[in-house]
Amino acid sequence: MASTADLYQLQQIDLMWEKVRRRLLQIRQLRGESDQVIAARAAAAKAEEMLRNWQGQETDAELESQALKGRITDGERRLMSGKVKNPKELEALQASVVALRRQRVAVDDKTLEALGKVDEWQAILAERQATLAKLETAWTAKQEALDADEQKMKRNYAILKKQREALAGALDAGALQNYERLRKRKGGVAVAKINNGNCGACNVRLPTGVISSARQDDRQVTCPSCGRILYHG
Repeated sequence: MASTADLYQLQQIDLMWEKVRRRLLQIRQLRGESDQVIAARAAAAKAEEMLRNWQGQETDAELESQALKGRITDGERRLMSGKVKNPKELEALQASVVALRRQRVAVDDKTLEALGKVDEWQAILAERQATLAKLETAWTAKQEALDADEQKMKRNYAILKKQREALAGALDAGALQNYERLRKRKGGVAVAKINNGNCGACNVRLPTGVISSARQDDRQVTCPSCGRILYHG
């Protein structure tokens, strides 16, 4: 029969092995960009889109203003040339030039508005890009730390696996089967160390006779309360 010391040692390996396994799963879940980075990248992309939109409006307004300027110049040249003799035609031409001037004023107002928006969104974009860069730097550092931690956990996992295989292989089949059965039923803890006369798992006070029996390492004594194997230590 396996000694309770061997079973307790096996349990310590199993508990550490499970801890390492959970950490590896946690690292896997932490992979990928955080919600903060994703949101910051989307915000920067939106600012870039708005900037391009207002830059386009600014360019369109400037081109329209230049086109109107040319038409106004042509109209004024015709008025000054003296070639237009018909009063109605002359009046219509004057009215057209006046309308074109008003239209150009409105277009120039649009240009000024677009210029202001371009400046505004350039500042917003710069701020959001700075925020994104800061978050990405922190994210990269975190990923590097996770990489290092993952490699460490994988090494520990392999070491613990070998230790467990060696120790479990030295135990008799019956004792190992009983240990595994208790471990599944008792939340991963099959062996409880006695602490100041109490069961280390359920914390119930143990009878003196049970404690005395548990001191004999070649005997498997169970806690009267929780049923776990007791280890005197």
